[in-house]
Amino acid sequence: MSTRRLLYLVTLSEEKHFGRAAEKCNVSQPTLSSSIRQFEEELGIQIVKRGHRFSGFTQEGMRVLDYAKRVLAEDEKLTEDINFMRAGLAGTLRIGVIPTALPIAALATSDFGRDHPGVSMEIVARDAHEILRELEDLSLDLGISYLDDTRSAKILELPLYTENLALLTPDPGPFSERNQLTWDDVSETPLVLETRDTQNRRVIDKAFESRGHEVSPQIESNSLFNLAAHVRAGAWSAIVPGECFAFCSTPPGTKLIQLSDPEVSHVIALQMADIPYPSVVTQNFFTSAEQLDIDSLFY
Repeated sequence: MSTRRLLYLVTLSEEKHFGRAAEKCNVSQPTLSSSIRQFEEELGIQIVKRGHRFSGFTQEGMRVLDYAKRVLAEDEKLTEDINFMRAGLAGTLRIGVIPTALPIAALATSDFGRDHPGVSMEIVARDAHEILRELEDLSLDLGISYLDDTRSAKILELPLYTENLALLTPDPGPFSERNQLTWDDVSETPLVLETRDTQNRRVIDKAFESRGHEVSPQIESNSLFNLAAHVRAGAWSAIVPGECFAFCSTPPGTKLIQLSDPEVSHVIALQMADIPYPSVVTQNFFTSAEQLDIDSLFY
């Protein structure tokens, strides 16, 4: 079975467009389409749904696509292993990171990158569920996500640090003299919050509900930096992971205040698929992360 055909399928699933997939594979669109049709004839199944444009894979096609991803991942691992034997650690890592951990992830990737200049890293924002799914189908090599959201025997986890919710608020402002606040204190404060489809927002809503409050923020965003920009504008406060802004520094004219009663925290972990033969690069990154002490930077 030609690995080239498998690459066409995986690229098509990523680009969701025959022309872009062909361009990425450095072939013409007729060549890519013809190769996939020949593959379908050999297998005796329809892989791609037919239409004027790409509209997805059939049920059988999804099984073939899953197989293609695994074969290509194993092929990449073999190449990395051979390169490592010849010239040291080299290859590419695909790392999915939940948005609130993106700044802190640099503490892990920077150290590893300095130690292994032959390794390139692609860091992409994903939600917790996407990370689990893409680790299991090998679209990602590693994930940085909530430890308590995994619930999967197929995933190995290494705790990295604890994320604590805090109030990012204008300074000067109504809380300028405070170093600690309760959820009751901020329940009537004009807020900008993450959108309701994020894990962090669900945690925030649950914390307010535990104190008998229901908040309706005027502005919602799935970008922490957009929330911070609104806080800097002076009219709102935001509930954010304190470590994220402690590492990157709070915007001018704002301050972080610890939230308590209840204190809300989550452990953020490094994740990788529990498979028999992970790539040398993936395994080395996971092992080297055991030496990190990120929590000590904040507490």
